[in-house]
Amino acid sequence: MSKPWDVIIIGGGPAGATAAATLRQDGRSVLVLEKSRFPRFHIGESLLPYNREIFDELGVWAKVQSAGFMVKRGAQFWMGDGSIHTRMNFSRGSFTEFPESLQVERAKFDDILLRHAEGLGAEVREEALVMEHRVEKDRVTVKYRDKDGTEHEVQAAFLMDASGLGNFTANRENLREYYPGHKKIAIFGHYSGVQMTTGEEKGDILIIRRENSWFWMIPLQDDKTSVGLVLDQADFKALKQDPQQAFDDAVLSTRAVHDRMINAKPITQGHVLTDFSYTNRRLVSDRLVRVGDAAGFIDPIFSSGVMLAMISARQGAQAVHAALASGKARTFGMKRYEWATRRHVSRFWQFIERFYTQHFAQLFFQPTNRFRVVCAINCALAGRTRMTLGTWWRLRLFFTLVWIQKRFPLAKPIKIQ
Repeated sequence: MSKPWDVIIIGGGPAGATAAATLRQDGRSVLVLEKSRFPRFHIGESLLPYNREIFDELGVWAKVQSAGFMVKRGAQFWMGDGSIHTRMNFSRGSFTEFPESLQVERAKFDDILLRHAEGLGAEVREEALVMEHRVEKDRVTVKYRDKDGTEHEVQAAFLMDASGLGNFTANRENLREYYPGHKKIAIFGHYSGVQMTTGEEKGDILIIRRENSWFWMIPLQDDKTSVGLVLDQADFKALKQDPQQAFDDAVLSTRAVHDRMINAKPITQGHVLTDFSYTNRRLVSDRLVRVGDAAGFIDPIFSSGVMLAMISARQGAQAVHAALASGKARTFGMKRYEWATRRHVSRFWQFIERFYTQHFAQLFFQPTNRFRVVCAINCALAGRTRMTLGTWWRLRLFFTLVWIQKRFPLAKPIKIQ
């Protein structure tokens, strides 16, 4: 048995690295157990402007900025046939404080964050597969297996689960609950030769809306683009195709994607991610806090994943630090962290659950900035967590108009295909 730690963190992705760095800033001893060897391939490559706040707080912005990632100034939403589109320009939102973001290759980005936490003094053990955890009155014990097959036990006062979609501790307690109607499959890869936007719009993410599915196109480098298709699992099963064939057929039938991929060649393809959009019934319990995707995951349509993961990890780590100082196994601050995390997720979920409806699309794809409603939408989707009264009532107005549109058309009809 090794020395006891203040905190053990399962997972070294953005959430785990953020939690580790935050705890080290507060002087806590931290052990990170990561099952992979970094750098490693991962999806979720488009960041939001308000990621910058967290980078600054962690002291890692200079490292991220110097990595040469593609600058992202906006997000474009297209109909599948290319007939209509709208652009969200982060630099023109009157409520948005950060004018741009980044498109990142996660292998490099995640490694930067983990090495930063390591540089602050966190101990990182890679290729360490967590097998069991046990919460006792005064400690947490974790069993893991290293790359040589040797099993180890480590102990800490607290455990933070940042295991991502693996959802380690919540799955062991049967806490996962899927959002109704949102069992999806994502099929994706990296391609060269994709014709992306240029000039002032260079670096924009493209979201292409189909009738019951959508594509993402994320420029990572001048000649490297991440392209993915998201559709319902039931629709995929009905196709009776392998994932790559379903992807290729969808490209052929979606003009806004096909026209950009005429000369595309795969760098890597056929990656599949399933069963996302879920929550866990509890995010905290005695000596345990779940953060990042281990707290829950939502449809990536608005690129919220990395930012929500890092926000939850930083706030969760701050709650753990305060709990350690109090000597208690569970505190009101931990519960307050859970409430805040659910509130942050709900801001994006209100857009996501409506995005697949026609009445939402008819307003979203034909925006009017009267009363600066579009600016409020821009602010929310840029990732601002602290809503002012001015942005709050404008968002309420927008969703009221969406409700009215379903019953009494305010915007002209558009065909989704």
